[in-house]
Amino acid sequence: MANATALTVTALTANTAGIALPTADVLDTGTAAVTLDADVAGNGMVLFEFTSAASTAVNTTSTILAGDNPPAQRAGLGNLATVCAQNVVKLVGPLETARFIQSDGKISVTVTPASGTIGATIRCYSLPKTA
Repeated sequence: MANATALTVTALTANTAGIALPTADVLDTGTAAVTLDADVAGNGMVLFEFTSAASTAVNTTSTILAGDNPPAQRAGLGNLATVCAQNVVKLVGPLETARFIQSDGKISVTVTPASGTIGATIRCYSLPKTA
């Protein structure tokens, strides 16, 4: 396979019975860090699901990069990193775009293997705006 080139964003809808789990974006080739963008179109809150593959025995660090100021008024808080051990799933968020949005309306995520070949999947969800 080849690494994903962008993150698919699944929009969640308030007060629904739920959705089927969407297909994850896969990173499974190479030993260097990979940066992917999620086009969240400026939505207020996002949630990421990171999974470190069972086939890899290395930790994977996922870093959500601080945004551009403007429009990310809270970009000064910096990046947010999380580490997933082998066969671990982590939910990160909800995250406010006011910290992570880039000037092009996207959020950037860098995934780095501790060693060896990268093995991870990512799902990105945009949360509905609340009144």
